[in-house]
Formats: sequence, C-alpha cells, structure tokens
Amino acid sequence: MSASPPPGQPTTPPVPGSDKPRPDKPSKDRRERPEVDDETRRFYSRFIGWLVLALIIGYAGLQLPLPWRLVTIAASLAGLAGAVVLLVHAIRKRLMASTTIAAVIFIACFGFFLFSAAFQAVFWEASVQFDECLRSSVTERSTQACYDEYEQNMFDSIPGVGGE
Repeated sequence: MSASPPPGQPTTPPVPGSDKPRPDKPSKDRRERPEVDDETRRFYSRFIGWLVLALIIGYAGLQLPLPWRLVTIAASLAGLAGAVVLLVHAIRKRLMASTTIAAVIFIACFGFFLFSAAFQAVFWEASVQFDECLRSSVTERSTQACYDEYEQNMFDSIPGVGGE
C-alpha cells in the first residue's frame, strides 16, 4: 500500500466548511428581508403607539377601584387583538425582529392584565370586600388578615369547594 493518492486526485485534503456559501455571494435559498419604506414604518410606529396606550390604560385600570377595573378588560381585549394582528403582520411581511419581539411582549402583558382583571370580575363580591378591607387596614397584620379573608371569600363563592 502506498501513502500517495491515486493519479488525478488532489493532494491536499478538502478544508471543512469550504462548501458553505460565501458572504459576497448570497445563496438562492437565503431569504432577504425586504426594505421597509417610510410610510410602512410610520404605520407600524403608530400601531405600536396605540398598543402602548392600551397597555397604560390597562395597567391604570388595575390600580382603580373595582367598577373601574372593568376598563382593564376592555383595554386588554383590544390590545391583545391588536398585538396578535401585529405579530401576524411582522411574521408574514418579515418585519424587523424588534417588531416581532414587541408583539410577543404585548401579548404577554395584555394576557396577564386580562387574566387578573377577569379573575377579579368573576369574584366580584370578594374583590369589593377585599378593596374595602385594604383601604381600612393600617398595620401589616390587618393587611395580612385582608388577604386571608379575600382568599376565604373566593373559596366560599365556588360551589362545592367553599365552606357553604
């Protein structure tokens, strides 16, 4: 056996990674992000601005007393729908990655706000009593008593689970 290659074969071994496309020659299957014109940028900037406004309204609604907390449900539903539309547009039109990330963050925030406000709306009576208790509590011990009472009132309002 000989250590030399057969005639007509290269004498140097192939370099690993030499079959990869070079940056100066883009491959045909590589998807290029289309350029976004100024009008499209303005549209999505305004769209994100409206979502931020809905986020602020939703958060502010969670800080208000219970009848006004229903504003959070409306703002979160509108914001969640808008964020899903933004995510679909960002994926289909291959917009910047920051737009896609923003849409996902909006969906998470609106989902959390919607869940919190809907939970309080379902347990309306317990939430009203909890708000009144918190307004009148002064010490840490009385605040903890409010939380314990709130938990007990929620369990009591569920048929088959509560003490009734």
